[in-house]
Amino acid sequence: MSKSGSKIHKFSIFYTLLKAYQLLVFHLYYKRVEVVGRKNIPYGSPIIFTPNHQNALMDALIVLDTARLNPVFMARADIFKKKILKKILTSFKMLPAYRMRDGAEELSKNDETFTICLDILRDCYSVCLMPEGNHGDKRRLRPLVKGTFRIAFRAHEEFGAKNPVKIVPVGIDFENYQKIQQDLLIVYGKPIEVEEYIVAYRENPAKAMNTIKERLSEELKKVIIHIENTEHYDMFQDLRTIYNSRMRNRIGILGDSLYKRFQADKQMISLLDEAFVAEPEKIRKLSGMIAEYMKSLSDLNLRNWVIEKKAYSLARMVLQSFVLGITAPLFLLGFLSNIIPYLIPLKVTKNVKDPQFVSSFKFGVALLLFPVYYAIAGILVGAFTGPAWIAWAVLVGMLVSGYLALHYVFFLKKLLAAIRYRVLSGKGDIGITHTLALYGEINNIMNGITEEFMESLKPKEGRGWHEKS
Repeated sequence: MSKSGSKIHKFSIFYTLLKAYQLLVFHLYYKRVEVVGRKNIPYGSPIIFTPNHQNALMDALIVLDTARLNPVFMARADIFKKKILKKILTSFKMLPAYRMRDGAEELSKNDETFTICLDILRDCYSVCLMPEGNHGDKRRLRPLVKGTFRIAFRAHEEFGAKNPVKIVPVGIDFENYQKIQQDLLIVYGKPIEVEEYIVAYRENPAKAMNTIKERLSEELKKVIIHIENTEHYDMFQDLRTIYNSRMRNRIGILGDSLYKRFQADKQMISLLDEAFVAEPEKIRKLSGMIAEYMKSLSDLNLRNWVIEKKAYSLARMVLQSFVLGITAPLFLLGFLSNIIPYLIPLKVTKNVKDPQFVSSFKFGVALLLFPVYYAIAGILVGAFTGPAWIAWAVLVGMLVSGYLALHYVFFLKKLLAAIRYRVLSGKGDIGITHTLALYGEINNIMNGITEEFMESLKPKEGRGWHEKS
């Protein structure tokens, strides 16, 4: 049982209802959510989840919404300063983590947080700690801090013989950090048994700490997109969009799931790392070409998918134009009836200084604003109508039409991009001609790099295709 008397991890009907509502908003916020490796979660054990940290509070919500557990999270202590906020965050199962920037005198308060974490793990519940310490805006793993491992070893020393503590690496890959209706991939890696390191820890704590830290770092790199090359980071990231479908085809990855794309990206990044070592000038040339290609797309107000797919067929564009035309009244209804809760989060986030907090603010404001807005709308409708079912029908209609209006905008933007491409191509525009030429040359270079890789896999005399030489 808990020694400090903390009840933060215990059942709460308020938390359960809030989580159910938040989960609904979460799946409306993202377009496609794909979870891989959930079977690796050792349910019933003391678990420390350790996700990569790139998107502020959204990283914690993602573990909460996909692990099928109610982990307690540690968050930066400065957001707990106001009493009302501290009470709210605690009710959301969050604990403060103090850093040097909070003041050296504040660091001692971590002892209380660590004690509560031990209580949670002792009762075979889970905690979620960000092993990188803070969030970053690049798709790479940063150096890990030691807080996670201090808690893991202390917990295992106290009760690990009865309930072994396990660390579960979690990889989170966002299609886009700030925008809504984007793809999201979560990969749960194989758990690390703290017990494997406990003997070494008793002999030399510092050395054991570094060893398990290196192990978690390697396990996390397996489940995230890790781009080490700082000189050509943008090139690596852009190629994930430009070349992914071809990469999958060339190395035999079948399917279009987010995880299949992730696997192809991992292989491509590995090949580019090797190519940069072998032929750095070739990669620098490719990097410059991709930067020019991305600028050309921006100048033309086009996206890579338009170039890749050669837009849409004429018949498809005519059909989509017709469908969008006849559904325009529904779009206007949804847009006008939801303009306030849709625009306020956008306005609020314009003042957010840290871009990695934009998504968290959008999500949080929407989470609070939508029920308030619909409650007021329901009361007003009810006041001027008779039966209650009319108000409920109006509210459901507002919600559905608002969601459809959002997707109407997405489809309209894609159709306009396809039409723009057709018009520019038909006119023989110099900009589109140059962009297409760059696209073809980029793919030819990448085809050559992957071809060299495929050649390296060919069997040597007396050996199978997939056997390593």
